[in-house]
Amino acid sequence: MLVRFDCPACGGSHVFDMPETTIHMTCATTAKTIQLRLTAGGDVRTALVSEDDSEAVKS
Repeated sequence: MLVRFDCPACGGSHVFDMPETTIHMTCATTAKTIQLRLTAGGDVRTALVSEDDSEAVKS
């Protein structure tokens, strides 16, 4: 599914072909790890993953 989301790491808007319901990826601009979660309604929830990867910071 092709999704558009606002990146919590760089603040930019990105388009991504999302094959699964939850993925982790790296923002190319800031090199920070973000989590993308596709909801049942087709919305994308984004979260910035903390440096120690123990918890995600929602944005």
